[in-house]
Amino acid sequence: MLDMRTIIVSNVITDIVSLIVMALLWRQTRKRFAGTGFFALDFVLQTTSFFLIVLRGSIPDWLSIVLANTLVIAGAILGYMGLLRFVGKKSTQIHNYFLLVVFAFIHVYFTFWQSNLAARNANVAMGLLIICFQCAWLLLYRLETTMRQLTRGVGIVFCFYCLLSAIRIAEMFFHKHSTTDFFQSGGFDQFILTSHQMLLMLLTFSLVLMFNKRLFTDVKQQEEKFSKAFQSSPYAITITRMSDGQIIEVNDAFLNITGYQLADIQGKTTIGMHLWCREADRAFVVSELASKGKVQEREFQFRKKAGETITGLFSAEIIKINNDNCVLSSINDITARKHVLEALRQSNEYLDNLIKYANAPIIVWDPQFRIP
Repeated sequence: MLDMRTIIVSNVITDIVSLIVMALLWRQTRKRFAGTGFFALDFVLQTTSFFLIVLRGSIPDWLSIVLANTLVIAGAILGYMGLLRFVGKKSTQIHNYFLLVVFAFIHVYFTFWQSNLAARNANVAMGLLIICFQCAWLLLYRLETTMRQLTRGVGIVFCFYCLLSAIRIAEMFFHKHSTTDFFQSGGFDQFILTSHQMLLMLLTFSLVLMFNKRLFTDVKQQEEKFSKAFQSSPYAITITRMSDGQIIEVNDAFLNITGYQLADIQGKTTIGMHLWCREADRAFVVSELASKGKVQEREFQFRKKAGETITGLFSAEIIKINNDNCVLSSINDITARKHVLEALRQSNEYLDNLIKYANAPIIVWDPQFRIP
C-alpha cells in the first residue's frame, strides 16, 4: 500500500479540486441560493487542514495536530450551517460551538499532556460522527417530501460518513495501538483516509447535483408562473424575434382579439400578417426599442384577420431568449372605450350647440337629482 504521507498529499490534491468546484458553484449561485458561501468555507478549511498535516514535523504540533484537526470539525460545522440555509431551516448552533471547544481541548490534552494517536483519531471520528449525523438527519428526515427529493443524495453520503466514523471509533477498542506517529499508522488508518477521500469526491458530486436539481426546479416553477400569467392575461401578448419580426409565441387573448388561429401564425411575421395599420407606427416602435429598449402604452391602430381595425395601447420590451433579442409586447384593446368616448364627445358637442343656438331657455334635468 501507499505510505501515509502520499495518501495525505493525494487528499490535499482532491481537496483543492473540490474547493475549486465549490468556489465556482458559489460564484454562480450565491445570488440565488443561501448557504453556498458556507460550503466554500468548509472546503477551504478542509484543504487547509490537510495542508497543515502534510507539514507535520516541519511546523509546531499545535499547528499540524491541534489546529489542523480543529479546522476539520469547524469546516464540518460550517457545512452543516450552509445546508440549513440552503433548505431554509433555522437552528441554534450553540451545541456545535460547544462541541468545537470540547474537541479542541481533548486534542490539546492527547497531544501535549498524554500523547495518544488513537485517542486523537477517535476524537476526530466522534466529532465528525456528531456533525454528519445532524446533516443526514436534516436532509433525510427534517425536510418536506419535495425538498427531500433534492437532498436525498447528499444525505446518503453523510450516512456513509457516519458509518466510517463509527467504524473508526469501534476500531480503537478492538485494536491495540503502539505508535504515536501519524505517518507510521497502519493499513486501517490508510483505509480510513482513502475512504474519506472517496467520500469527499462523492460529496462534491452530490452537492453539485443537488444545486442543479434545485436550479432546474426553480426555473421550471418560474416557467410555469410565466406561462400562466402569459396565457391568462386579458391583453394580447406576443413574443417576436427582433431581427425579422417572426412570431415565437402568442397567448389566447391575442387569438381572441385578432381572430387568428395558431395555425395561421406559425412561421409568420408581424409584417407578413399586416398587423400594423400604419407602417410608420411599426417603424417608430422599432426605433424606440433600438434606442430605449422599451415602449410604454402608445396608442396605435391594428388590423384583425377579418380586416377590421382596433385601437390598442401598445407596450413592448426587449428580452433575451437563447441569446437572441426578442420583443415581448402587449396590446390592450381600447376600441370599445374609444367608441364610448367618441359618442360622449359628440353628445357634448350637440348639447353645447343646442344651448348656444336655442331661442328659448333650456333646462337640463338630471334624473338622479331629487327635490326634497
